[in-house]
Amino acid sequence: MTEDELFITAILNCSRSELYTRPVQLNDEQNEQFEVMKWRRAAGEPVQYICGFTEFMGHRMEVGPGVLVPRPETEVLVDAVLQTFKAEGQGAPFMLDIGTGSGCIPISLLKEVPGARAVGLDVSPDALGYARRNASLNGVSDRLEFIERDVFWYMDETRHRFDAVITNPPYIPTFQLGGLPVDVRREPELALDGGPDGLHFYRFIVPTAWRVLKGGGLIALEFGDGQRKELENLLAITGGWDKIQVLKDNAGRNRVIIARKMKGPENG
Repeated sequence: MTEDELFITAILNCSRSELYTRPVQLNDEQNEQFEVMKWRRAAGEPVQYICGFTEFMGHRMEVGPGVLVPRPETEVLVDAVLQTFKAEGQGAPFMLDIGTGSGCIPISLLKEVPGARAVGLDVSPDALGYARRNASLNGVSDRLEFIERDVFWYMDETRHRFDAVITNPPYIPTFQLGGLPVDVRREPELALDGGPDGLHFYRFIVPTAWRVLKGGGLIALEFGDGQRKELENLLAITGGWDKIQVLKDNAGRNRVIIARKMKGPENG
């Protein structure tokens, strides 16, 4: 679908198939809206911000300024978690999503696993505003709690023990931010900047995730180009992990790493 077609479906609130199966005639007000959308796009605004929504795992998610746009690569992360749950017959997992943004990860998981519950953690009130609306839009608000808290504080404070810790944290090295496409640079830097080498958040999340996971619990991490080896080393240095797997995205790039917290006498 072209960008112009996306704009028209947003204006008419119709699906792509409806766009092709019925005559399209915009009135004067709609034509003016269409021209404004094209002007905003020419100025470098993300298409998803202009439309006000995107699709993730087949589910509609509202997005706009102040929240990261969900990307197809993150669907690999969600699918890896889903396949693990299904393979193990785990029907009621309790999950933590760190840096939840629009809420697309836990919402998609809860839609597919009706017995699951989740906590979505983010420091941004703007992002959490979208996340709460998306949870309501997708009918999972009763099983999903959003918390506005810095991950560095939350992981030390929480008394919860989770079956899975999932995260797509900021992983772009700071020095690369200026070279990102114009529309990506319109997204919140807070959700992109992973520190000098892009690994700032992983160095905290991996060891603290081990503490908040139940024995046998799953950690699932999305990561960027060239970061696989460093993350495998981090898991090895932290210790207590096994069944480590690395998965590729649709472009053939290493994108997701999952591992299990080893079971022991003290953690089940």
